[in-house]
Amino acid sequence: MDEMDYLESLDKYDIKPGLERIELLLEYLGNPHDELNVIHIAGTNGKGSTSAILTSIYKEAGYKVGTYNSPEIVEFNERMRINGVNISDRDLKEAIQKIKPVVSKVAQELERPSFFEVVTAVAIDYFAQQELDLTILEVGLGGRLDATNIVSSLVSVITNVSLDHTEFLGDTIEEIAFEKGGIIKEGQQVITATNDQEVLTVLQKICVENDSKLINVLQEYDWEQKEGTLAYQNFDLEGPTRDYLDLKLSLLGEHQIINTATAMGVIEALAEDYPVDSEAIQAGVSQVKWPGRLEVINSGPVIILDGAHNEAGASKLKLAIEDLEFDNLILVLSILGDKDLGAMIEQIAPLATKVILTKNKNKRVAEINIMKKEVTKYNSNVEVKKDLVEVLDDIAVQATAEDIILISGSLYTVAEARKIILEYTE
Repeated sequence: MDEMDYLESLDKYDIKPGLERIELLLEYLGNPHDELNVIHIAGTNGKGSTSAILTSIYKEAGYKVGTYNSPEIVEFNERMRINGVNISDRDLKEAIQKIKPVVSKVAQELERPSFFEVVTAVAIDYFAQQELDLTILEVGLGGRLDATNIVSSLVSVITNVSLDHTEFLGDTIEEIAFEKGGIIKEGQQVITATNDQEVLTVLQKICVENDSKLINVLQEYDWEQKEGTLAYQNFDLEGPTRDYLDLKLSLLGEHQIINTATAMGVIEALAEDYPVDSEAIQAGVSQVKWPGRLEVINSGPVIILDGAHNEAGASKLKLAIEDLEFDNLILVLSILGDKDLGAMIEQIAPLATKVILTKNKNKRVAEINIMKKEVTKYNSNVEVKKDLVEVLDDIAVQATAEDIILISGSLYTVAEARKIILEYTE
């Protein structure tokens, strides 16, 4: 069994909340997490984009930054990056070989760690060996009991909170906010971009208990959008201590401006120990790459990939698409069955000229007949295709240069589509 087969044998979709297994894993590895200077990012949406913006800016400022995200879009290695460069196959193989006997020990003493716990331990141990200035860790699920919450952090970020993963995090917005607020550490600054008063009340209570300061970028920052293109959006950002003028961001949608403001909140919170000048901010923002998030991957016809995977993400996608000009919008959709299908479909299906339903390869994928029942409430022009290869073959013939093809519903859908499209265009 090779290293990746070994990881897959741990079951990528097995979720085990709790810190006892990751704590023992890292103890056997010599507690490498104690060596890291961490920016910890939780939230329902925007975690990955915010981490990508921060990574790009800090890299331009001359810092060495490790970044941990999940899931991958292109290849597994992108879960662990240093200054935007994926971990090498060789380093990943060595890291997995190192942790195998440790996993066996933990399995004997407690129970077998989950896939995510093992991958998190691999990432932390790898980063600790790289003499990083900063490490950006994205929460996998929730926060309080997530494996990444084993770390201490310089600053905590909770991008936003909405209903998602309710089977694990709770049925109410307050319960979910409490779980995400569980990453808040004593005496630190906490950056958020939520406008939900119930969420803010929960986060503020946690901050008071931890003598921490809550900073809401929606209250502290203003922005002005300028004329942009499908390649980038242009805007000015005004902050409490600095203004950031003529920023060009390749990530589209106003929500990505908010994610940029969130990143600026982190940079200002850490400015004393990790200063960043205006030139690095401009350069960093302009060079952000984050696949599968309103990513324009082809032109003529325009193909946009967006992994909106819950109602809040679908709502932001809707607003972004409504700002674009096109003749027809062809929506390709495949969603995981444990998501709120109806709420997601209600947001984006009415925008489309045609909706094409298909199935990604994830074992949690929703059945097409279930999706179709929801889609036909809002759009009568529905087609069904068995897989994404068939979908993209047909679209290549049917679509015109003035059309937009939007592929969405899940990061897993986007990842599969992206691979197919890039193979076509190589």
